Order: sequence, then C-alpha cells, then structure tokens
Amino acid sequence: MSERESNKISRRQAIAASLGAASIAAVGATGALAEPRPSELVKGKRVLVSIGEFSEGLETYYMIYRLMEEGAVPVVVASTVKRLQLVVHDFDPQYSNYTEKPGYLIETQVAYKDVVPGEYDGLLIPGGRGPEEIRQYDEVLRIVGYFMDKKLPLGAMCHGQQVIYAARPIKGRRLTAYHGIRADVELAGGVFVDEPVVVDGPLVTSRGWPDLPYFMPKFLKVLAGK
Repeated sequence: MSERESNKISRRQAIAASLGAASIAAVGATGALAEPRPSELVKGKRVLVSIGEFSEGLETYYMIYRLMEEGAVPVVVASTVKRLQLVVHDFDPQYSNYTEKPGYLIETQVAYKDVVPGEYDGLLIPGGRGPEEIRQYDEVLRIVGYFMDKKLPLGAMCHGQQVIYAARPIKGRRLTAYHGIRADVELAGGVFVDEPVVVDGPLVTSRGWPDLPYFMPKFLKVLAGK
C-alpha cells in the first residue's frame, strides 16, 4: 500500500471516529444519499448564513456557494459588518479531539440588529466556535426563534444546533449534531439521530463538514418547498 493510500485511510478513520460510526458511509459513499438538484423554485430566495467569530470555514463557504449555484441569494450575517476570521476544524489521529487552524476570511453583509427576518426565506447556521458566541445575542435568538415559530427552512450543522436549542425548546424534535454535544441535545429534549442528515419538518441538521454533500441537497429541497 502506498503512503498516499495509507494517509487516506487514516484520515477516513479519524473522521469516522469523530463523527460516529455512520460517518463511514457518509465519507465513503458514492452518492447513495444525495438527491437530484432542486427545481427552479429556489432561485431568487434569500437565505441568511448566520456566523460568528471562528465559525467553520468549509461549512460556511460550501453553504454559500451551493446556494449561489442554485440561484438562491446567500446573505452573510454576523454581530457587525466587517471582515471576519473563519477556522478549519480537522481530525488528526494523534489527538482525541478536533484541531483548529486559521481559515479563510469572509466579508459579512449585515449585522444581526439590522435583520428583518420576514425578508428572508431560509436560515443556515454553520458550526465551529461561532455558534457558542452568537447564541449569547438576543438578536440572534430573535431571528432563529422567528424561523422556528413560522416553520421556515432552518439548517444547522455541527455545533450550529447550540443556537437552535438556545432560541426555542426542542423537546421531541429529531436532529443530529457533532457527537460532542449529543448530551446537550438530549438534555434539551431532542431526539439525537446519528446520521449524516436529519430532516424534521423544516428543520435540517447534520453532524459536520464530511456530511455537507448530503446536508445541502436536503436543505435545498426544503427551501424549494417553502
């Protein structure tokens, strides 16, 4: 076995250990869970991408670019309008937890205090450390609460679910998240499901960036059906 092949296997094993046994299928799948691209119904729809300092870069940009590819309009929202630092969360077999490195920067477009939720068709919350920060803001909880109360398309990945159960009760809701906050989800009353993506009505959740190819088709489908 070549060194390159060995490295691929080690990385896949590390991701599987971090995200749960079901990640083996998610990382190695050839599209069995993927769905056809959404219809013309998502074109022109405005979707908030809610981030904070040190949100996960791959999750953030992947969400933005997939929305753009389908003709939807992503709007990046943070506490202030500025150039914000994203991070890379990765898995190294020598560590028992994920690692963090500086990632790309991103220009935010609107501040939470200026958001009128009714002007948007959907909301996405990437993971990273951003959710831990933004769940402390009343403006964020107001926005997320609006989408939950109105049963509008809401997607969260990895640690993004921290904002959801900070905004509204999740008792009985089926969702997934990064395995490190499984206890938090369950103590908040949620039903934790260890799968790449879980759809509970308009709520779409996923465990982390390896699940992005399965998460976004489901979210876009929900957005198309709004």
